Amino acid sequence: MLKIDNVDTLHDHVVYGDDANDFTYYIMPNAPNFAKMASGGLALRFVEYGQIREDGGKKFGGFIAFDTELSVPADVQTKIAAELQKKLAEKYKGKTPPKVAIAPVTWTDGTVELLLTEGGALVEKIRGAGKPSIYGKNVASFMVELSELGTAIFKETLSTGSASAVQVVYKMNLYMRLPEMKAWGTWNASEFYSFVQTIDTEDNWYSEDSYTEAVSSSRWKNDVTKSHFEFVQAPNLSAEDNAKLEADIRAIINKQLEAAVQRNLLKEIAEVDPNTKELQEGQDIEDIRRSINKTQMANVRVEWSEAKAVIVNRNPQGMLPTITSLKDDKNKPLKWEDYYSKINLDEFLKTVQVVMRVNADFANLPIHSVEVKIRYPYGPNKKVQEFVFTKPDDVAKFEAFVHEGKRDFTYQVTVNYKGATFKQVSEEIKTDDTNLTINVDDLGVLALDIGPGDIDFAQVPRTQVTVRYKGGKQPVEAKFNMTKDTPTFQLRKIIGAPRTNDIDLEFLYTLADGRQVKKTAKQQAKELYVDDPFSASKTISFRAAGDLTAEIASITVDASYTDTANKYAQKSIVTLSSEMTSFDWTFPVVDEALGEVKYSVTTLFADGTSKEEAEKVATRSTILVGKKLEALEVAVVPDLLNWDELKMVSVALSHGPKRIDLRFKPGDEEKSWKLPLNDGDAPEYKATVTYFLSDGKRKVVGPETKTDLTVFLELPAA
Repeated sequence: MLKIDNVDTLHDHVVYGDDANDFTYYIMPNAPNFAKMASGGLALRFVEYGQIREDGGKKFGGFIAFDTELSVPADVQTKIAAELQKKLAEKYKGKTPPKVAIAPVTWTDGTVELLLTEGGALVEKIRGAGKPSIYGKNVASFMVELSELGTAIFKETLSTGSASAVQVVYKMNLYMRLPEMKAWGTWNASEFYSFVQTIDTEDNWYSEDSYTEAVSSSRWKNDVTKSHFEFVQAPNLSAEDNAKLEADIRAIINKQLEAAVQRNLLKEIAEVDPNTKELQEGQDIEDIRRSINKTQMANVRVEWSEAKAVIVNRNPQGMLPTITSLKDDKNKPLKWEDYYSKINLDEFLKTVQVVMRVNADFANLPIHSVEVKIRYPYGPNKKVQEFVFTKPDDVAKFEAFVHEGKRDFTYQVTVNYKGATFKQVSEEIKTDDTNLTINVDDLGVLALDIGPGDIDFAQVPRTQVTVRYKGGKQPVEAKFNMTKDTPTFQLRKIIGAPRTNDIDLEFLYTLADGRQVKKTAKQQAKELYVDDPFSASKTISFRAAGDLTAEIASITVDASYTDTANKYAQKSIVTLSSEMTSFDWTFPVVDEALGEVKYSVTTLFADGTSKEEAEKVATRSTILVGKKLEALEVAVVPDLLNWDELKMVSVALSHGPKRIDLRFKPGDEEKSWKLPLNDGDAPEYKATVTYFLSDGKRKVVGPETKTDLTVFLELPAA
């Protein structure tokens, strides 16, 4: 896939590299140009009316019909490929370099428009395909009917000079691979303790005995926590959504790091008792030297990485050249007379002119050719004509005399498939749209490109993708095994009828530990990007209750999550204490609606006793553990309010169906709300604060879910 940060500029063209290898490149087209017919001439016709045509109070002087294309010229592509090959040769110096492959840019969709305002002084009507062909050279067709003044200006600017007055904007979307986003956090802690004790005892027969004791000890602690984030802005997200995504990633790393640190906390090293009585008296040792060194180290590292595939918008645009500034295949200047004509208006209005093309990548589809039979069924000059299309850039034109003002016609499409004896023949379709584009979905082919999206092959080494489609003449089912070595596939199946139904998808993910996860999905798009099975996350919050200073030493929670349907499980053990009274356990899940959380609790009391509780099934996302709270008492403090700006403050507190409203005016002191709790009630509540300002306005904060037992009122800045 095209990689957004692997980019270079060669011969004034932006060139992107591939995310999978170093020899595949994608060249972005620079600007639109006039398309060429199979004969080599421009797909353009300028017609000036012999007399002014009036319709609805508007005056028309002529029209221009033309095709534009968005592609890289063949000679430029050859030059760019040669330069890229030189760079590869330099990179593989001493070895045989791979051959450069120029891959086509895979556009997902797009539109094309003229920078002209319908109803203005120059242009009266614009008719165009609106969508480029997407395949091949991205051909788009336009017909512009001009005012009297516009006809004169366009005639002059198209026939002389180097730039016309026709400006074209392509608005195209394509998939690009973002650089890999990475985040990691580390915690390194160590504790060192050294104790040295020396005792020398000397017995003297001629004088008093001597006793010397020297004791030294030292303690050293170190605790370092680091985090690092390499966040990549997703170009298809707003600044707010990018900020939220970055905040979510930071929260994931911090929570994982916090949990890992809790599991690896160092225990306090006990100091050595310097008392040597037992050694001296019990074992009659006089000279003693004790040297004790204790060292503890704990290192924690958590990592996260992801490479997103996103849809990126590109808008190649520019002014089309004049006819006379261009040259033909023999390097001779084009002549304006070959593209201009002046006609009698009565004769022009007697004809219907239809431009046709087929929007399909013939080289990459099981389609040999597409036949279009077009029929004008009215009057003595009825006309039937057939056209054959074999390339996405083929353009055909049909013209018939109009009878009694009837401008509608019918067409029928026959699709001939490669290697097949049958063909698809459509019903006759009636229309008056003179820009006729037949899309690939109408040609009876199921085309699907499959590639990796946000999937980590280290975590999910193999994914079986099953594709099913039931809307054709016969059902289609295909299976693909996606691995790191074989990550991309193409499905091209003849279904013999226009594609109208959704594609049914089934993913069987095989995880690194052998477990399997199954998911299903539907889609209409022609590109399928396979993501990790863990498309959601679940958060379970554990909150400690009781006196964690004098009564309870710690509360250990052993929690597990089991998704039986997907054979997926997670476990976590956390210890709550006065230093950490709460813990949010966040983990990836296949489906938020599936799975069951169970937990058991062991409470260690300050007196050394303990209590074990049997395993329970969690019925809510916030779980209260420890000694049950009998009541929730919330204090609301107005000390931070500036009453010069306020008339009154209203505080609404609620817990389930129970609610209270507290109102504060200048001079009011702290108010509180005491709410009895039932067994299993979470110690949380919702608070909504309304500030009534002196200027008659009001500001509302909330509702917010809180667990704090004190609410400090303070007027927000904005």
